[in-house]
Amino acid sequence: MIKKIVRHSWNVLSGLFVLLCSLWLSGPGIAETDTPQYRWYFMLWFALWIVGFLLQFKQRTRWIGLLITLIPTLYYLLLVLRAMELF
Repeated sequence: MIKKIVRHSWNVLSGLFVLLCSLWLSGPGIAETDTPQYRWYFMLWFALWIVGFLLQFKQRTRWIGLLITLIPTLYYLLLVLRAMELF
């Protein structure tokens, strides 16, 4: 029972974190450069998270799905920590 609560809590928190960071980074830029206004390739991290989330529904692929959801979460966490100059 505790494992399910921890796993569902992890999925909710990491999913929201990855979705918000992906939307924030893919949104319109305000710089006056040649950077495209919308950078949709950041949404690929959220798509990878979705694949990992869907793999967690089967018993055989639960650990693989958990590891796949960990990849985009750690990527954005490292970006946040580097931006705050903590890492």
